[in-house]
Amino acid sequence: MKMTDKSRIFKARFTIADLRQQRNHKEVFTTSLTKNETLDHFILKLLGYSFLSYDSSAQLNTDKNLPDVSIKAFDEHYTKWLSVDEPDLKRLLKVAKLVDEFIILTKAHSQWLDQARPQLSRLPNNHLIEIDSQFIDQIKQHLTRNLEWDITIDHHSVSISDQANYYYTKQFNWH
Repeated sequence: MKMTDKSRIFKARFTIADLRQQRNHKEVFTTSLTKNETLDHFILKLLGYSFLSYDSSAQLNTDKNLPDVSIKAFDEHYTKWLSVDEPDLKRLLKVAKLVDEFIILTKAHSQWLDQARPQLSRLPNNHLIEIDSQFIDQIKQHLTRNLEWDITIDHHSVSISDQANYYYTKQFNWH
C-alpha cells in the first residue's frame, strides 16, 4: 500500500450560497490533489463541485475515466457530467451522447476553448462555464490545506472568501 503525501490532502469546509439554485448549504469533505493533477484543474474541480453540490448525489471523482464531478440517477446513468480545465475533446464528444446534461468548466479565453467551441456548440445538451484565469490564479496563490471557503454563486459572478482573503470573478459566463 502506498503512503499518501500529506501535503496533497485538503480538508474542505464550504458554506455555499447558490443564488442560481436558491439554495444555501454546507459541504465538509476531505479531498486530495492527484499525482498528475495541476492546481488549476484541482481548483476548477472544487468550484465545479460547489456548482453542483445543491444536489446531494453530486460526487467528486479522481479517476480520469470518470467526470470530474458527476450526478447519477437511480439507474446509474449520468444526469450531469462535469469536466474541468482542458478535457480531451474527442472523449467528451462521445460522452456527451450518453449523458443527460454535459457541462464544461474552463478558463475563459484559453487556446483550448477557442479550438473546442465550434464542436461544442453543436451539442444540444452541453453547457459551458467560463471563469477568468485571474480568479483561479488568486485562489492558487493563497491555497492552504484547510479550505474554509464561503462561496457565493449568482448568475453573473462567483466569489469566495476564506479566513484571510476575498476573491471574485471578473468574468463568469454560464451558457
